[in-house]
Amino acid sequence: MRKHGFFWLLATCCLTAFQQAHAETPQPEDIEVHATRPVTVQTYQAVARVFRRFNALPEQDRANLSLHVLGRLQPQDAPLKASGLHLQTKNGAIPLFNADNDELTVPLTDALWAENPPLMANLPAESFIGFTFQIAVSPPQPDQFTDTQARHWLRQLNNCMEDIVGVIVAFMLPDAHRLIVSVAPHSRLEAVNADQTQLLLDNQSDAPQNFVFRPQDYARSTLFRSTRAFNKILVKIPLDPHAKMKRKS
Repeated sequence: MRKHGFFWLLATCCLTAFQQAHAETPQPEDIEVHATRPVTVQTYQAVARVFRRFNALPEQDRANLSLHVLGRLQPQDAPLKASGLHLQTKNGAIPLFNADNDELTVPLTDALWAENPPLMANLPAESFIGFTFQIAVSPPQPDQFTDTQARHWLRQLNNCMEDIVGVIVAFMLPDAHRLIVSVAPHSRLEAVNADQTQLLLDNQSDAPQNFVFRPQDYARSTLFRSTRAFNKILVKIPLDPHAKMKRKS
């Protein structure tokens, strides 16, 4: 029920009670309840195929890398959980959202692949779910990494692009040249090389802040370190890929 519908209902009930106290014959009351029915937006195989394809890449190309898909309900720009996105399986509903963030969570099992259940969401008219894709890095140490490691991660993504779209198409796409480092609140990101320390970002706020840079602009002997563990490290994906889910029924 919509918020304004709740307040309208509350006011109507109060008004009805007042009228009943002063009228000899109470009149019947009609109440409308507005709700959005779940509709089909996609099939399981269409979504799971993306993750299965990434997991099938050669281990040397995806080691320490993981694929993440983030969704928002648009045009409201509401959290993914507001859409109620779920799999409607023969054994019941399986939510596909994380309650703490906007990440799409897709269970990858052979049983679900064989069943291929529909993805359902509570989508009002003209609404859709917008998705963005991220490649996250898991560094060996949570608060530092070297320039050599950073360049290796960039090469890995380039290799993944070749594995997915083919060498010729990947050659025409811009290479992944940048890392996105999410610096934790109240921490400093520094670049250290030959006993020289360069401050890259001093995050004095209560929220994480991004620092985007090209490892190629630093010496290979550079150490990037933070006074607190990184919130996350992402490899920038060429062309900023995104997707939409709309009503199919």
